[in-house]
Amino acid sequence: MQKSVSIDLSNGESKTKPIFGSSSQSTSLILNILLGFVVCLFTFCFVRFIFQEKSVTVVEQVLMPDSGKSEQNEPSINLPISRNYYDYEQYLVNNTVRPINRTRRYYYIDLGCFDGRDIDHFVHFHYNEISHYGPLNIIAFEPDPINLSACKISQQKHSNLNMTVHDAAVWLEDGKTRYAIEKGQRSKIDADSALYVKSVDFSKWLSRTFTIDDFVYVKFTVEGAEIPILERMVYDGTLALIDNMEIEWNDALAPDFEPRRVVLECMFDNFGMDFLYMTNPVDSRHAYNVKDSFSAVPKDKGWSVSQLFSVY
Repeated sequence: MQKSVSIDLSNGESKTKPIFGSSSQSTSLILNILLGFVVCLFTFCFVRFIFQEKSVTVVEQVLMPDSGKSEQNEPSINLPISRNYYDYEQYLVNNTVRPINRTRRYYYIDLGCFDGRDIDHFVHFHYNEISHYGPLNIIAFEPDPINLSACKISQQKHSNLNMTVHDAAVWLEDGKTRYAIEKGQRSKIDADSALYVKSVDFSKWLSRTFTIDDFVYVKFTVEGAEIPILERMVYDGTLALIDNMEIEWNDALAPDFEPRRVVLECMFDNFGMDFLYMTNPVDSRHAYNVKDSFSAVPKDKGWSVSQLFSVY
């Protein structure tokens, strides 16, 4: 019940002042309420933590019933060593492909056609194994006029295949780029050259031409342009459109070559690609000349400039 008291002032007037109790009692009451709330919150969190720990323990026992046993009782793991990790065919290792596939398209893209020898090798080594999956399409790029004519002859040689040859260099932009021609040998993009050739932004071309359902095998022989092109493909995400890559690394003496190559190989792994093996072009040429199979081509897991790098 609210109380009041009358106070006499000097002028004889009186006023009424409400009294709620002492201020110390009000402060103590508020602190007690806050303390009770904190205790309840702590108790709730502690009980919840204990419940979660028990749940995790039960799940671990269900998934790993032997996890509590001593490590000394665990048997040693012996990995099979009858096969090396690179002993796999580099084409069509995707087991999800159906024998009859009317929607998926198959492409071999030759960047740096030269005289068409790599196309000859690919058709010789792999055409029989892939022909029953569907028609093979071949697309080649060759900006060197001397090599272009030889590549056109290769196109006539494989008239039974759907083959297209582009008179252009693959690069980072559409338009024209400076290009050095050395009598058909080791021609390359060169900023100091006075000759211009047509250029194609390869990353954009991939995104315009293919879908994720297509099977795309790309061979890089672009004399030093492979690193910037691959870096652009990683940045744009178009690397995901490629199933197999065969790369001939160049410019090994450049100071920034090695670290950029290592970074690219790490990016290949991020895109789900694995290093398969290295092959030497000389060995491939010899197996082709004697009409041998691809299994006869020596394969190595090392790395050197003159060899090819395959990923899947």
